[in-house]
Amino acid sequence: MLVLAQSVKGKEFIYKPETARKVSKASANYIMDIVNQYHFMLEENSNYTWCLHEVDEYDSAYYYAQFRSFTVHNGIVTARVK
Repeated sequence: MLVLAQSVKGKEFIYKPETARKVSKASANYIMDIVNQYHFMLEENSNYTWCLHEVDEYDSAYYYAQFRSFTVHNGIVTARVK
């Protein structure tokens, strides 16, 4: 599963699994650019950024992303929770 998660700047392989949100492969880079541009759920002056990660069922981020996602429709990115 492809997810966006908050990652440490400069060390993008370190991320917070509880922030993972599922994205489609076709829209992943566009969504990542938008959520970083608007600092979606990022604290002021934080050392985090949204990055793409490929996860499977053995990663805790997989379970968080089962119920949260980012979608895009007509260029508008929406954060969804099931």
